[in-house]
Amino acid sequence: MNTKFNIQFKVNELYVFLHAINMNQEDEPFNGWAKFTNAIWENDPAIFYFLAGAPEHILYVKSTADYKKLFAKNLRVLSKIKKSKEFKRLIKETKQYKLFLEKQWNENKASALSILEELSGLPLPNKTININLSHPALRNGMAIDDNNIVWGHKEEYQNYSVVYICHELLHIMTKHDNSDVLHAAIELLVDNELRIRLNKKGKYFEYQNHRHLKEIEKKLYPAWKQYLKQDKKNILQFAKKYEKIKRG
Repeated sequence: MNTKFNIQFKVNELYVFLHAINMNQEDEPFNGWAKFTNAIWENDPAIFYFLAGAPEHILYVKSTADYKKLFAKNLRVLSKIKKSKEFKRLIKETKQYKLFLEKQWNENKASALSILEELSGLPLPNKTININLSHPALRNGMAIDDNNIVWGHKEEYQNYSVVYICHELLHIMTKHDNSDVLHAAIELLVDNELRIRLNKKGKYFEYQNHRHLKEIEKKLYPAWKQYLKQDKKNILQFAKKYEKIKRG
């Protein structure tokens, strides 16, 4: 295993807040959050709409200087928000989540990363990857770039977060190739095989992943079982071999 590879969990309070007020967010981190954010909107709709966009692009993707300047100007509204009991609770619970994740990761990382390298045939990144956390009651999971993953989710089964952090890590290892066939192969590798090996129980397709990939995964499955028997594996070569598999 690459000894220079590392995972670092981070709680960026601004990101936690912006993710929680994103207008595409369907859930509340806790009861009363919607009322709290509605009050922000009623006080200044323009600032709310500005803040409630996609925070990943503001904080982790390079923005234009003008956009950063405009964002900084509108952040003044946060001085009052940060003093609220709702904001403080949001951050406190996310920091508690960080401690939970660090324990889960440290207990399982050796096995999980060994499986990931073996099955993918790819090396782990020669660097530290930041896992930027959001509140665990809200759905979140994405590889933003080669250095940053955003994550936050309730635990739906044993070692759930370890499995899906490995999923996002594999997106980085495969150069962010967003083709459906490669993404389906990643789900077969991590969401299924790695989960089963790590937890020493379970079966394929036991849990719902991306619905639009399910049919491709079922078509790939016979070839995938043969792939697992190979001495030399490479998930990129596997996906390229079957890139013409389509849904329908």
